[in-house]
Amino acid sequence: MLERPENGGWRRFALPCSILLNLFLVAVIGGHLYSRYADHPRGKTMEARLLARVEATLAPPEAAAFKAVLSRDEPKFKEARKRLAAARTQLLREITADPYSKEGMATALRDWKTAWDGFAGAFAGTLVEALAQVSPEGRAKLVAEHWQRRFGIPAP
Repeated sequence: MLERPENGGWRRFALPCSILLNLFLVAVIGGHLYSRYADHPRGKTMEARLLARVEATLAPPEAAAFKAVLSRDEPKFKEARKRLAAARTQLLREITADPYSKEGMATALRDWKTAWDGFAGAFAGTLVEALAQVSPEGRAKLVAEHWQRRFGIPAP
């Protein structure tokens, strides 16, 4: 018969430590691979991300009709998008400014909100028209995909 060591030995300590170290290394390697190869939306405009989701979710004819409306109306909201980008850049400058200015931050935030409201107002009609080109089933797919991607749950 085999006898157990009196104090439990180093094996009682080594196995749990080895398992924990392996799990940690798998997480580090997985995070590194994800950060290198995942499709991050950095550098893409809101419209580009929207079109990518539409093309991935809808049937090609519906996606093309949606895209045609956005392309047709782009001049309507192009300037508003530029103003929004400039306001966002100024807001980021104020956030990271040294010394920090409460007044500058408040002004930049107010300007960003005004620019966002202007863009949303200019883009709203285009979005309504683009969605009118999509079937009820296609719109349901877009909503379901959005909820799943954004919140990890089925659409309500």
